[in-house]
Amino acid sequence: MDFDTHFGVENKRLLDLNSFIHRGTELFEYHMNHIYLTRNYATLLSHKLNANIDIKKLEYISLAHDLFKERSLGKKKTFVNWDGFQVPLDINRYVRLNLDVLEKYGMDMYFNTDVQLHSLTAGIFLVKEFGITDPSVIYPIMFHSCPIIPVYETLDTRIQEIVDIIMLADKLSSNYLKINYRDMRARVDLDKIVFGVSGNEFNYTLGLYISRLLAQGASKEEQSVLSTQYYHKRLSEVNPLISRNYSVRRLGGYVAWPLRKSSQVWKMQ
Repeated sequence: MDFDTHFGVENKRLLDLNSFIHRGTELFEYHMNHIYLTRNYATLLSHKLNANIDIKKLEYISLAHDLFKERSLGKKKTFVNWDGFQVPLDINRYVRLNLDVLEKYGMDMYFNTDVQLHSLTAGIFLVKEFGITDPSVIYPIMFHSCPIIPVYETLDTRIQEIVDIIMLADKLSSNYLKINYRDMRARVDLDKIVFGVSGNEFNYTLGLYISRLLAQGASKEEQSVLSTQYYHKRLSEVNPLISRNYSVRRLGGYVAWPLRKSSQVWKMQ
């Protein structure tokens, strides 16, 4: 499928689907702000990296990545019909019924890891229902919470770059909203770490590592640990002063950070 010509229709459809799945929940407004802000951060990161990635593609991935996050439409049926599409109700069952789709992307052996079911469900859904098979769309969605390094390392460097951008944009968005929108305590102010207080810095590799460290948390799952080790190694290659030993506890406990506008992303649309 030609992505550019297909995008306009799918963009509106994705927004409507997000609304259908999440409307009526306590976190609906937060969810919609999160996917918009992920898009804004992904666009910003691409610009700062001079990556020349199609902004429409980054937007599409951002709007799709959390379609099935923390939401169940009920499990009395397997699917619910929406606009002619079969929307899964039980994402655990949905992933297990569609291991053939994961196999096409080398992911069938990793469905029960820290890659998280909602990520896999979104990827499978796009392939089966929307006909989106572009690896540079599917992998960033499946990997936004935990890149599976044995698969990641086989990907084209361009796809790896999009995976990294979306992973960091996702964490920048959620961290910013937790502090400034939900008034939650957090270990770090990731926006300040990546862009500095004034917004004149750009600590990209450090941001990737801390994003992965936060995502792993206390998990000891093999693929999660391998993923964190991979980004830690990247950072240590850039900065040889980085400690060989790492732990999320080194970031400190959860604190209440001062509310402030993002040093880079000022407007949530």
